[in-house]
Amino acid sequence: MRILTQLLVGSFMISIALAPSLSNAGPVTIATFNTEFLTRPKIHLKFGQRFIIEDPSDQKRWNDKKFRDEKFTEAARATAAYIASFQADILALTEVGDERDVRELVNELDKAGVTYPHIALSHQLDPKTFQGVAVLSKLPLGETSPLPGFETYLPEPDDPEQELEAEVLKGLQTSFTVDGQTFYLFLVHLKSERGGNEADERRIAQASIVRRLTLPLLERGQHVIVAGDINDHRGQPTLRRIRGLDDIGPDLLQTGQANFFSRNKRNTRWTYEFQGVREQIDHILLSRSILEACGKKGVRSHVIKKSYPPVSDHRPFLVTLHLKEQLATRNNQPQPNN
Repeated sequence: MRILTQLLVGSFMISIALAPSLSNAGPVTIATFNTEFLTRPKIHLKFGQRFIIEDPSDQKRWNDKKFRDEKFTEAARATAAYIASFQADILALTEVGDERDVRELVNELDKAGVTYPHIALSHQLDPKTFQGVAVLSKLPLGETSPLPGFETYLPEPDDPEQELEAEVLKGLQTSFTVDGQTFYLFLVHLKSERGGNEADERRIAQASIVRRLTLPLLERGQHVIVAGDINDHRGQPTLRRIRGLDDIGPDLLQTGQANFFSRNKRNTRWTYEFQGVREQIDHILLSRSILEACGKKGVRSHVIKKSYPPVSDHRPFLVTLHLKEQLATRNNQPQPNN
């Protein structure tokens, strides 16, 4: 049976036909994954081309709309096959394209046997990279909106006369409900390290915007999740700012810490490797209220190995939530006789 659901694009909603959503009974797995330029205008990067194609013969080939569409479909199909192996209920994806691109990925996922009936897209793409973010969900999503606001920063801390403003172009906020409990999800892709000190200062400013938006929810004891490619690793200033470690407000928990992993997986927590250095720059941060709703053993983290051939230069980061109510219900059920 096919039903109509809503595709959320910023504050706009478009109805599309997809399969019915699954029940939210049982644990819920959230995954964040950087798909590495799964956006049609820059899909050539997945096939060995430079950001700007310089060779005339390559330009001619990639300027052919049919050829570019075929290569995007090839990449989307490989990405979908990999994503389908996660078996995640909520997918927080970065470096995706526009509605058409995401819809094609969803269709390929459907062919791979995993259906995501509920989709939320960022309201705009980065004008340089044509990247956006998207949430694919097996559970219904609430109202979706971009991350508003600006934050002033100094590109050179020793030059207070020069000030710039940062915003979170690649981000969105939405929500979902599990067993009557609402979870507020903030998906972000922050400034990369390319650009030296100025990039670092801008990324921290973007983190301040995220903190400003999440803090009122945290102060009310709401369930908050911040996920995505934050482009900084555990303990660095960007993560400290988002988590609230340099203010007196409620903190977000770092699920990349070793205690959230099984003992034999604690040395495999990296999500990105550059010049031989492995770091976790993709994160899922949780409010303390979620830990309290799950218990210390009810939150488990996991990093998925790269596919071969690789579909991305990142590895997916997953967190599974076992709510106490679900565990209690399961434990109280009659056990089958052996």
